[in-house]
Amino acid sequence: MGATMRGLLQEIYLQDLVLALYGIYATRLRDPEGRRLIENYLRAETDRRKRIERYLVTRGAPISGAIRSLFAAAGTLYGRLTSLLGTRVMLRIALSASRRASRRACDLLGDPSDPEIAYLSTLRARNEGTLLDELRQHLIDTAPRRS
Repeated sequence: MGATMRGLLQEIYLQDLVLALYGIYATRLRDPEGRRLIENYLRAETDRRKRIERYLVTRGAPISGAIRSLFAAAGTLYGRLTSLLGTRVMLRIALSASRRASRRACDLLGDPSDPEIAYLSTLRARNEGTLLDELRQHLIDTAPRRS
């Protein structure tokens, strides 16, 4: 298995963690606009995950259900624990994660030889960038005002 396939498998496992984490946040956020932003991201990344899965399956790459379950469980646990800290903390965690992920996604764009890989990388960068920009603006708009 090549480096590209290993990278995509890692991406699937990481997505399982993040989607489980944000799924918890989407149900527990008390901020309707913040919830909408997270839900939009979840839909976009779920679609991208399906594309990655199809790409891997057509090339015979083994996707481990046990590893996926482990990452999803870790995301769920982390989501439950951090959601106890409140809405603003959940949104700030999502903002911080999307900042790191969007930088990484942009770095990976490079010059992939397969157009599908380039498209998947572009989708990741777009999804993370959109979430980053919208969450940043939302947090600014809803920040407590100092007197």
